Amino acid sequence: MRLKTEDELIDFAYDAFLEDAQKQLSPADQILFAMQFEDRGAVDIVDLGNDWPANVAMGINENEYCELHIGLVDDNDLLNDVFGRVLVKKKTDDKFIHILWKTE
Repeated sequence: MRLKTEDELIDFAYDAFLEDAQKQLSPADQILFAMQFEDRGAVDIVDLGNDWPANVAMGINENEYCELHIGLVDDNDLLNDVFGRVLVKKKTDDKFIHILWKTE
């Protein structure tokens, strides 16, 4: 079983995020993200959150799944404005993805 590389995970999550961002983010967040992502944007792989099983109604483990955060970093390069938390399967041929969008 081949797993996605970190770059493949990031690309997969970011592409899916961009595809639905206009429908899911508020107009103000869309503008903020579009104007600042080039300078302050980040897509980070993080530890799996404990709340995923409740959000996707299935068991989640770190061997099969990966969580990524997409957003903007502050002056200390900390990702503090998260526009989407993304859950993806690590297996190369699995297209599972679930995004928890920023709400106001």
